[in-house]
Formats: sequence, C-alpha cells, structure tokens
Amino acid sequence: MTSSVDLRGSYPLSPVQRDLLRPVSDEADPARDLQQVRLVIRGRLRVAEFQQAWDRVINRHEVLRTGFVRGDDGDHVQVVAAAAPAEWHLDDLRTIRACQRRRGLAELLAADRLRDFVLDVPPLCRFALLRVSETEHLLVWTAHHLVVDGWSLPILLREVLTEYRAAVEGRDAGLPAPTPFRDHVAWSAGRDLAEAEEFWRAELSDRPVPGPLQSDPPDWRGDPADAFDEYPLELTSEDTCLLHDTIGQQRLALEAVVQGCWARLLAARTGTDDIVIGSTVAGRATGPGAETLVGPLANTVPVRVRIRPDQPVGVWLRGLQARQALARPFDHVPPAMLRSWAGPPAEMPLFETVLDFETYPMDNDLFTGTADASTLSVRFDGRWSASHHPLNLLVVPGERLGLHARYDLRHLTPETVESLLTHLAFLLSLVATNPERPVSTLRPPDEEPFPAD
Repeated sequence: MTSSVDLRGSYPLSPVQRDLLRPVSDEADPARDLQQVRLVIRGRLRVAEFQQAWDRVINRHEVLRTGFVRGDDGDHVQVVAAAAPAEWHLDDLRTIRACQRRRGLAELLAADRLRDFVLDVPPLCRFALLRVSETEHLLVWTAHHLVVDGWSLPILLREVLTEYRAAVEGRDAGLPAPTPFRDHVAWSAGRDLAEAEEFWRAELSDRPVPGPLQSDPPDWRGDPADAFDEYPLELTSEDTCLLHDTIGQQRLALEAVVQGCWARLLAARTGTDDIVIGSTVAGRATGPGAETLVGPLANTVPVRVRIRPDQPVGVWLRGLQARQALARPFDHVPPAMLRSWAGPPAEMPLFETVLDFETYPMDNDLFTGTADASTLSVRFDGRWSASHHPLNLLVVPGERLGLHARYDLRHLTPETVESLLTHLAFLLSLVATNPERPVSTLRPPDEEPFPAD
C-alpha cells in the first residue's frame, strides 16, 4: 500500500466493481479485467506537455487515483490516493523498418497485457507512447476495468486535449469540476431493485441451456495466459452502406440487427429456437451526471432472443429492439445478481458469447487538428479487452463494419471462429438485401431449411 492512500477516505464498491473484483481474487489470469486502447496521434506533439495533461486529468478524477484494499470488516473498499503519477514507456521507432516495427508492437502489446496491476497501488492505468514519425505517435493506454470503462475514453480524451492545448498556449484550461464516481456509488446503493428483479426473473425464467458452439473441444494445451486468440473480419464498403440504408428504412438500430443475426446463427449451431447472448451496455441511462461520468459503469446483460420462423425479418428485429428498450432501465444490475435471480441450475452460465458494440465515437470535429503544436488529430486504432466467455465479439461501426472476435482456444478452434464470423457477415447481407424475407430463410449456407408445417 502506498503511504498516500488514506483509509479514512474509503468508500464502498459499486455493484459492477464488486462483480469484477470477485473473480480477480480467485483467478491467476492477469489480463482478464484489462483493456488496452490504441490511438494514433498526428501533429507536432510536445511530449512533456502531453504527459502533464494526462497527469492533470488523473488528478481531476478520484476514480483514476483509486486503489482497492480490504476494510476492517474484510470486504474490499476503494481508497483515493492524494497523488498517483502514471507510468510511461517512451520509445522512438523512426529508424526501425516497418515489418520489424509491426512485430515489435505486437510483442509490446502482448507483454503489456501480461503485466497485472497491484490493486492497492493506484493509478490502475499506464501508458506507452511510441514515436512513428516527426508528426505521428501511437499511444497505448492500458487500464483496469475496476476504475474505468470504454465509454469514459472520449470524456478523458476531450479533457486531455483541452489541458494540452492550454499548456501549450500558456493558459489555464478552465475545466469544470467533474462528478465524483463516489456519487454514482451512493446513488446505486440507494436504488430499489424490486422492479429490476421482477423484470429479470420473468425474462430469464425457463432459460435455455447454452449449447456448445463446437461439438468437440479443441485439443489445446498451453499456458492459460496464451489461451486467447483474435480473428477480425470486415464487411465490404458496399455491404456496409446497404446494411445502414436498410437499417434506417426499417427503423432499426445496428445493435438489434447484429444481435438478431448472431442469435439466429447460434440457433443454427445449437439446434434450438431460444437463445441467450450477452451484450455489453453503457450503463449510463440514469444516475448523477452519468453521461459525462468517468468510471466503470459498463455492464454485460443477457439478451434473450426467440427465433420466429414465420415472421418477416424486419418485424422480428423490431420486436427484439422493443424488448431491449424495456430492459434498458435495468441494465445496471451486475451479472452475479442476475445469475441469482435466474434460478437453477446456479452453475449454468447465462450465456457463452458476448457482443460488444464500439458505440463511443472519437468525435472527428473535436479531435481534428493541424500541424500547430497546440492542436492534434487523434484517431482510434483499436481496443483489446479481456473476456470471461468462450467468445467475445466486438462490433466496430465505420465505412466497413468490423467484426473482431476474441476467443478461448480451449473452447474454439480458429476454423470455427472464422466460420462463425463469415456466416454472420452472410446473414447481415441477407438482412440488408431483403428485410421482408421470413426469418426461416435467414440461415447460414450450411443449415438445412426449416421443415414445412
């Protein structure tokens, strides 16, 4: 424990933090609750001022100076350090060949993910800043989910760039005082969960047993730290454009379309018409200053999808979307509590796969810059995040819709994952070309048609 941490200022964990901290204590995988964000920074970056800007933003937010210790009653509490200077790794890659640079970056990212944080020594984040050219840097920001989520990233970047510009121009940034994360914790503690419990018990009653995505488990043997791999796939620009046009015409959100197609694909794989998948949500619909709050509000909730073969695809997806709207007021309930409400068998997971949507945009109008040292252009270059499930699918909007799978090699082979993503892209193209088709015709190429009545 650092001497700057004062237990007298401790406060309880939020429900999401309690759910995260429980497995941290029980399992040895250091990467299981880390996220690693990559950002390309273009412009004539003044490194010292950039680091100072991050220091000032960390000092602004108590949650970024927070560590976790056991209180007198044995339960974990969070404590705020008076100061928490971040660790920085600086490197110059300008003289290294491109192929060596890519290999070195992959090794750096992998090694960084294997470095655990000491939970009682804040800050639970660190940075690597790699100089690629005179006017380009790569920033790697690694943070623990206990203190920050992906939706906090644009909030923090706005503040960092504001502080940076102010430092370069020799003035005070004048940022307003932020809402402390402890306000959210107090608000969460005072919530009545009766309505949420009623909703989720009804939603999860008689839930189906998740079927395996692969009939025979892979013969994989190795270090658990190396048990996860990644597979990316992108739709073409034309298919992405057509999909967005159809979604707009059908009054649908991208999340509902991908959830429906993913559930339909899992139904084909597992032979059931009742599917539960996981979906990562922002958790920012309610609460004090939730839209601009920095902290771990993101949560993973179940989405139950019943396949309706006779319904038109568009009608079916709008029904799924409406059901999701009903669940939104209750998306703050952490998975451990949801499992307790779901009923027996307690050891059965609620879902095997999780969909995560990259819905926190890097505002182009805010992050564009010039060659002037006070302004920078920042581009999101990717995010790695641990998964507790056999497969986690990150959906990244853009000119070409991105599907990025992170999967457990102990459960799935690369061939299975490649097939899943290829078939998902195929189903999305079917929706895009004809949303009036019956759900029974929304099937991967290798599935037998629904039997006639």
